[in-house]
Parts: sequence; C-alpha cells; structure tokens
Amino acid sequence: MNHLFVNLSAKPHKLFFLGGIANALIYMGLLVAHYMGWASSLIALPVYHAYAMIFMVFTQFFTAFLFTMVPRFFATPPVPRTQYLPVFLVLNLSSLLFALSLYSVMPLLAVAGAGLFAAYLMVCGVLMMANRQSVVENRCDTNWILLAFALGGLSHLLFLLSWLGVAGVALQRAAIDVGFFLYLFMVVLTLSQKMIPFFTEGKVEGYRASKSRYFLEAVFVLLVIKVLLEILQLSRYGFVVDLLLALITLWEIIKWRLPLFKVEPILWVLYLALMWVPVGFFLFFLEGAARYFTAGASLFFEKSPLHLIAIGYFTTMAIGFGSRIILGHSGRKPTADRYTVGLFMLVQLVVVMRALSGLSLNLDAAWYLELILLSAGLWIVLFLLWSLRYLRLLFEA
Repeated sequence: MNHLFVNLSAKPHKLFFLGGIANALIYMGLLVAHYMGWASSLIALPVYHAYAMIFMVFTQFFTAFLFTMVPRFFATPPVPRTQYLPVFLVLNLSSLLFALSLYSVMPLLAVAGAGLFAAYLMVCGVLMMANRQSVVENRCDTNWILLAFALGGLSHLLFLLSWLGVAGVALQRAAIDVGFFLYLFMVVLTLSQKMIPFFTEGKVEGYRASKSRYFLEAVFVLLVIKVLLEILQLSRYGFVVDLLLALITLWEIIKWRLPLFKVEPILWVLYLALMWVPVGFFLFFLEGAARYFTAGASLFFEKSPLHLIAIGYFTTMAIGFGSRIILGHSGRKPTADRYTVGLFMLVQLVVVMRALSGLSLNLDAAWYLELILLSAGLWIVLFLLWSLRYLRLLFEA
C-alpha cells in the first residue's frame, strides 16, 4: 500500500487527476440523489453544484496540468512534492468534509469551505513562487493565468462568505459568475490558445497558428461586462455581449486553420472542444435575445448554454489534456485508441443530453427530470470508464 502511495504522489498530475475523478463522481452522485429525492442539502442545489464543479472538480484537473507544465512555462525546476502534496491533502480532505457537512450543520460547512479556500490559496502560492523565480521575459499567457486565479480567489471568498451567512443570494450569483467566466473560463481559454497550437505545430510540419494579438484582452473585457450586467441586474442587455463573444471566439478558431484531418484523435478532440465555446455563447445570445424582444422568456433555455461550455469545453479539455499527460508521463505515446475515442464521443453525448434537458421545458416539462438524470448518469459512466483505462497508470512507478 505504501509503495502505491509513493508511486501516486511521485508527480503532481497523478494526485490531482485522481482527486478530480473522485470529486466528479462524488458530486454528480449527490446531484442524482437530490433529483431522485433521496437527499436535501443545507444550501441551494445550484449553488453547491456550481461551487463543487468549479473548485473541487475542474480546478483539480487543470491544477494537475498547470503543476506539470509550470517548469516549461516559467523555465523553473519541477514543483516539489513538499509543495503539491499538502495542497492535495488539504483540498481533498476539505472536499470530503464539505460533502458530509452538506447534510449536517452550517458551521461545519463553513469549516470545510475555509479548508478549500486555504488549499486554493496554496495553489496560487505555488504559481506565484514559480512566477517570481522565472527568468522568462514573455509572460503574457502566464500573467493571464495568474489574473484568472486571483479572480477565482474573489469568487471563492464570496462563496465562503455565504457559508458564514454574510453574503446573500445576489453575492452567491456573483460568486458563480465570477468563478465560471472570469476564473475557470479564462484559465482554460488561456491554456487552450497556448497549448493547442503548440501541440499541433509539433505534429504537422509547417503548421503555424495565426493568433490574434489582443484575443484574450477582448474576451476578458467582454466577460467582465457580461458579469457586471448580471451583478447590476441588467442581464437583459447581455445578449449583445454574448453575440460578440460567439463571433470573436469563432473567428479566432477559424484564423488558426487547425488541420482537423491531419492529426490524431488525441489532438482533434481538443479542436472539437474549442467549437463548443462559440456554440455556447451563441445559445446565450439566443436566450437573451428571446427574453429581450418578447418582454419575457418565450423560450426556456434553463442552464443549457452554460453546460455547453462547462461540459463541452471544460470537460472535453480536461479529458483530452488528462489522457495526453497520463500517457506521456507513463512512458507511453500520447495517442487515442478506439476506447479513448469512444470516451471523447461520450463527452459530446453528455453535452447534448444536458442541453436537451433545458430545452425540453419548451415541449414537455416531464422530460426535464429524465434527461437531467440521463445526462448525470452518462457523466458518471464517463468517469468510471475513463478510470478503468487510466487510473491504474497513475499508480505505476
């Protein structure tokens, strides 16, 4: 047993991918329990679901990637075990306490939230230390990551204040929007526009991505406006911003001229993930435009646009990056066989099912619960199947 733990803790990606998988299963399982009427938490389901997905699931997956790539980004030594192991332990023990305290008492929930916040600050500390030690002159991308993590800290703090009874519903909504768009989305987008062209250039001779100089700046400004409109309760005007975000992200992807038919599935799945971004924002636009021009919600979208991005983009990227890193760091060629391609396609099925669940409210509300449970069940199946293939590799020497 000790030998297995030594192997698991030898590299940061192993620990945090394991933590991400475990939390993905735990918190989706709790979601199913709520919809089935088997459990009822102390806080609103949308609030704790968003918090868990942002800070206990996706943060772990992308921390695994960042802690692995930090030496390359900053030209610094690898992140030492003495730094990443305490982060993993504090984060996941606090996550377990959070799950248990959802059904006990609020003070315990606040303690768990404080532990999760401390773990998050420890992640930020590792990144800041690498930034201070770095001699790399061009830190544009890493600066965006640090800014996004700073805004994630703000989001996390707002959540924590709500557990302490300080923040109200409006600040909880702000915590979700800041955490989703200004933290998580910006981290994943920054990594995407940095790593996907880099991976492609290494596989396709002569390929060079034509990236826009102010792409990240434009997206960030629009996202700030989108979040502020929500906070100021002016979201009825947000459909204009959503259309601009859809057009800008689509145009940037087109500019890159990604060689879809010249690369292996381990790469083209990342291209596929990118396409969910403009599709998601376009659905946000349709939702907002319908509400604005009909003086009310003539169409129900529920959370479909958000989940197109959360599952289609974030989850596909997490699975794509995760598969690549786990294979590469276990001495295997980063490639996707039929089994892994099937996993990639299963993610897309989860996206479609979750989007249809929200849109089903326009036809027959009775379908909503069934489609929600189906999409949640497929999510659980996805991570179980991914674990069957990749979990054992995390415990190898």
